Amino acid sequence: MDFKQLWSLAGLCLRHPLFVFPTYVATRKTIKICDQKFGKAHHKNGRANAFRHALWNALIIHKCNRWGSIDKTTAWAKRITDWHEDFSVNAALARAMDLHNNQIGRTFARKHRDSSESQLVQLVMVLIPLSRKHTTIQQMQEHPDTLTHIEDD
Repeated sequence: MDFKQLWSLAGLCLRHPLFVFPTYVATRKTIKICDQKFGKAHHKNGRANAFRHALWNALIIHKCNRWGSIDKTTAWAKRITDWHEDFSVNAALARAMDLHNNQIGRTFARKHRDSSESQLVQLVMVLIPLSRKHTTIQQMQEHPDTLTHIEDD
């Protein structure tokens, strides 16, 4: 990260200090689960990556929920994961895919907000086989309720 990115992240964290540690925990948990289930495949642009982004957002909301309302934690998850996409180098289609799958995770977390963490992981797992492969951003927009991927696993 360069100075501008660090400054931007620091600003986000200072405005939402109670969400910083739970977000860190959710991020570590997401990576651990994805490493165990998919190995390095979740770093590509297939179904495993779609799962990772959805789960990451769902777990951020789940972990932060103790410190704020569902609306505030959802807004935080969007803000921090959008920040990540703004500062990571990705082609336009891959970026759109990540943003799309982030939204799926946030919607899913809101719908299943009373679920335990392990239940939430299992519920998001159910979405993997339903993920659709798309080659354009428009195709993704036509399927707003379905995980999307741009590469075969």
